Amino acid sequence: MKTTVNTRIASVLALFSIVAVSQSAVAQTAQENKEQASTVVGFGAGYVPEYDGAQKRRAIPVLFGEYHNAEGFFVSSMRGIGMEKQAGEFAVSAALSYRGGRKDNRSNSSLFGSDDLKGMGDIPGSAVANLEVSTLLAGQVKLYAGANLALSNRDNGNSFKFGVSRLIFQTSADQVGLDFSAEYADRKFNQTYFGVTAQQSQNSGYRTYSPKAGLNQMSASIAWNHVIDSRWSVRTMAGVTQLTGDAANSPIVKNKVNPMLISTVNYRF
Repeated sequence: MKTTVNTRIASVLALFSIVAVSQSAVAQTAQENKEQASTVVGFGAGYVPEYDGAQKRRAIPVLFGEYHNAEGFFVSSMRGIGMEKQAGEFAVSAALSYRGGRKDNRSNSSLFGSDDLKGMGDIPGSAVANLEVSTLLAGQVKLYAGANLALSNRDNGNSFKFGVSRLIFQTSADQVGLDFSAEYADRKFNQTYFGVTAQQSQNSGYRTYSPKAGLNQMSASIAWNHVIDSRWSVRTMAGVTQLTGDAANSPIVKNKVNPMLISTVNYRF
């Protein structure tokens, strides 16, 4: 099957937006470069579920890149294009990004999709606004809250994440961090990704289902950043997501617990 490179990359960006906070917990080596422009690129692989709640998983290639300057402007495959600023005890960022869609078949041109969704129809991707506010507490503990707001295909809905991350181990070469988060989504979001309309039910055989707004998942992850030298590093993230509430009870959900593993080799210019 022919691969659509742009769609694959866009889907990978959506995946990295999921684990961005987990990775930022261990990206302490980047902090010393905030005073100057910095560019990091990376490549690697991931092992992820075909969609949230899928029974099957797949191995995928992962591309990563980020540029930021001293004024706070950044271009990132994790966070999109935006600005970040310090406001007293808080760090605030706003970015324009992309949320990947979902196929109703296991397509090589899309990260998210499964043959188990046959008849459900495709979910188009959305341009989104990523907003985040965070603060650092004693002991390298980071509290954060973020919003992922659909700007196009607005029926895809909005989601909101709240969490805490902590650096638990650090040497000159290695940093290990933990992250715990919960996601709340509005009715449109939960209907799009976990609901089944009457037409979808007729096409797919799944029973009709109309989830309400609410908490839809809780996640935990551990991330390890290994610095090889001033240019090269390796970053690995292992995580698990537990679907909750109406999302967990969706007829398309085969597994309520979804593990994920991603590793990249990175080069800093």
